[in-house]
Amino acid sequence: MKTMMKKGVFFALMVVVAVGLSSCTKVVNEPCQFNKVNVDFHVPQSAWAFDETNSWYSYYYETNKITEYIYDYGSWTMSHEYNPGTKDAFLIQLPEFRFMQDEGTGDFYTQRTDYEVGVGYVIVYVTNSDYAYEPGWKPDEMYFHMQINY
Repeated sequence: MKTMMKKGVFFALMVVVAVGLSSCTKVVNEPCQFNKVNVDFHVPQSAWAFDETNSWYSYYYETNKITEYIYDYGSWTMSHEYNPGTKDAFLIQLPEFRFMQDEGTGDFYTQRTDYEVGVGYVIVYVTNSDYAYEPGWKPDEMYFHMQINY
């Protein structure tokens, strides 16, 4: 009988504790804290490489800022920076689509700038909507800004 009573008291106590814990609420108004790292790089016009298989231009940028930990658990945004170092500087987040006009023919096309990230590197791609290779033509020089949060 005493054993049954002990079990009953224990069960009642557990129910009271469970109900008490489940009714607890805590409001957290603290903002999340992240570590932030900025990566800025410049791609000269002469540095763009054309990939004949995929018909795009690319630039490989090596950086030690993208570690395996950041790649697995971090987040990032990549932007094309216009007018860097001036009061008129601004960023456009990638992917970016620019509407262009061929100076020679007057034809309109779209130029897409996008990127790929891996441990230790960033690759920037520029693709024209006509996927045509024009000898001697390369994308303009570009400046990029990447913000990494982890």
